[in-house]
Amino acid sequence: MFMKLAKHKTFEYIPRIYDPKKDESQKTRIRFRSLREHRRKSYSFIWMLALLFFVVYLIILLSKIANNY
Repeated sequence: MFMKLAKHKTFEYIPRIYDPKKDESQKTRIRFRSLREHRRKSYSFIWMLALLFFVVYLIILLSKIANNY
């Protein structure tokens, strides 16, 4: 009948200090990281395409050599 009401939980909050210079450097670092990852993806596509052409060239070259014998 007479019960205690639930209280909200208390917590300790330690505020962080905002440093605009550090924030700006982190933004540029993130921007360069995303550009670098984008370049990697395009390079991998170019390398795969070059590898495909090289394999096709080898197959054609080997088939010509085999037909001569």
